[in-house]
Amino acid sequence: MIWLKLLLLPVYLLYSILIRIRNILFDVGFLKSKKFNIPVISVGNMCVGGSGKTPHVEYIIRLINDSKNISVLSRGYGRRSKGFLNVTPQSSAKIVGDEPLQIASKYPNVSVAVCERRVSGIMKLLKQKVSLILLDDAFQHRWVQPGLSILLTKYDNLFVNDVLLPLGSLREHKHGYSRADIIVVTGTPNPLLPLDEYRLIEQISPFYNQKVCFSYVKYLDAISIFSDKKIALNGKKILLVTGIENPNSFINYLEDTNNEIAHHLKYRDHYNYRDKDVKKIISKFNSITSTEKLILTTEKDSFRLLKFEKLFKGIQVCCIPIEVSFQGKKSDFDSLILNYVEKNNFNC
Repeated sequence: MIWLKLLLLPVYLLYSILIRIRNILFDVGFLKSKKFNIPVISVGNMCVGGSGKTPHVEYIIRLINDSKNISVLSRGYGRRSKGFLNVTPQSSAKIVGDEPLQIASKYPNVSVAVCERRVSGIMKLLKQKVSLILLDDAFQHRWVQPGLSILLTKYDNLFVNDVLLPLGSLREHKHGYSRADIIVVTGTPNPLLPLDEYRLIEQISPFYNQKVCFSYVKYLDAISIFSDKKIALNGKKILLVTGIENPNSFINYLEDTNNEIAHHLKYRDHYNYRDKDVKKIISKFNSITSTEKLILTTEKDSFRLLKFEKLFKGIQVCCIPIEVSFQGKKSDFDSLILNYVEKNNFNC
């Protein structure tokens, strides 16, 4: 692997220089970040791949009572469209992206939109009379200056232990974390031991004005992706289908809860399933020698598989929704969000 790193070193150096210059230009004001007169909360991370951004956006939506004045703005990663689009539960994941569609479907009172140019997207949302905007995956999008910036980092891969692309997975240099108001360590064990919490804070070394919080994943009851009916998994052989960055936590949960995974079909993150993929999934499902079997996928994948309901006719296809929660009876995270919202005169 040393030879591979040597080959990638020139790319790493070039990327490092470009990112550093870009951030300096924003820091000195040569490139301008636009500030808005309504509360804007940014949720993002420093590495490529998943850190749980969408579940944390959903947590904030629930915390602020699903108000119809809230809007979520995403770039709509992986979508096959450009420009500003409003997202509804009837939208196509291929056109708007799976995560925006997931949020729009679960929270119909929240306006959801996608736009790769966030300033332009916010300007359009302001015309729709929104009162608070949540920016999904916008930590590096410095053209917008959020009122509150939330940085997520994974418990098992803290940004401080990572390096810049392409030798590592960081999108920017580690010191970029100084822009965050809140740093959330995601995917922590529950409960989190005090010594472990102390270790994590020591490693991150937050600035005096930054608060470090700790979240963990809660797996909910399995449901049919076509009817939302609860499905019992125990005693059934599972064909697991995933199209997420890292399914290991999901697999560990299934194994820890004594569920039998007969086969696992793994696709890349945000994979757009096609007819031939679904036919392969069904063929693999039919090869399982048991009458008690089902297809299980992630909540995010379910929104990309919905359109294949006719192909799946007669087959039980379900997903396990997830939520995040925060360590401690009264979360510091909740107080920080609600205090910011109240201070900025948002009626929730």
